[in-house]
Amino acid sequence: MVKIVEIKDKEIFDSDADVLVNSTNIKGMMGAGIAKEFKRRFPEMFKDYKKACKKKETYILAKFEVDWKDKNNPIIKVHKIYDWKPHIWIHNKDNRSFIILNFPTKIYWDLPSDYKIIEAGLKWLRRNLKTLSDILGRKIKKIAFPQIGSGYGKLEWDKTKRLIENVFHNFFDNRSISKL
Repeated sequence: MVKIVEIKDKEIFDSDADVLVNSTNIKGMMGAGIAKEFKRRFPEMFKDYKKACKKKETYILAKFEVDWKDKNNPIIKVHKIYDWKPHIWIHNKDNRSFIILNFPTKIYWDLPSDYKIIEAGLKWLRRNLKTLSDILGRKIKKIAFPQIGSGYGKLEWDKTKRLIENVFHNFFDNRSISKL
């Protein structure tokens, strides 16, 4: 079983989780929110993420529309997600290794996040837990999620949290997300 842990703000960096989820875009930008803190703490990860975005190794393939009538509040409508791929970084610190999963919740840094994009990412994560365990060299037992898509992404955390619970419903060791 996998334990999913909800983390508040910078507490994620004190987590003993095997996977730290970082809410990102696919354009190589980490200029705000928790992503900016990941960038500050893990500069080599950021360089690799930026390179992966430039090479289109991290992506969201989707059919979508953007309404720019209000330039300060663009609206994205995602019709269909064809494929989704995060950036994976392994970090070793104090004889402990963990994965930073740069988890795209939005296409462009200046657009809001989208529930369909997050759901596609969660399904990818569920399908690829064994692969991530193989990359890490041990079974993944705990995943730490900040409030992905909230804040600058403009999504409601309670709705995103329910998506996580629905996608991982039979993976939980307590049947719901726990707080750290």
